[in-house]
Amino acid sequence: MPEHRDDYDWNACSDLFFQDHDVLMLFDARLDGIEDPDGDVNQHLGMGEPRAAAWFESFGYPPARDPERGFRR
Repeated sequence: MPEHRDDYDWNACSDLFFQDHDVLMLFDARLDGIEDPDGDVNQHLGMGEPRAAAWFESFGYPPARDPERGFRR
């Protein structure tokens, strides 16, 4: 592939491959309590529900694939 000016933009790669990094804030002791969806910081950042019960809910973007669509071969 030809070179592109963004080839080494690691922050962009992180944003493209991982939709949400908010969960990483749960490991920062300075942000203790951020997991509470009713908390001020959580609401200001729009984090939503970062607790384990919500880990496997979809983000809603990109839209979910139609399960009736079938597969390409």
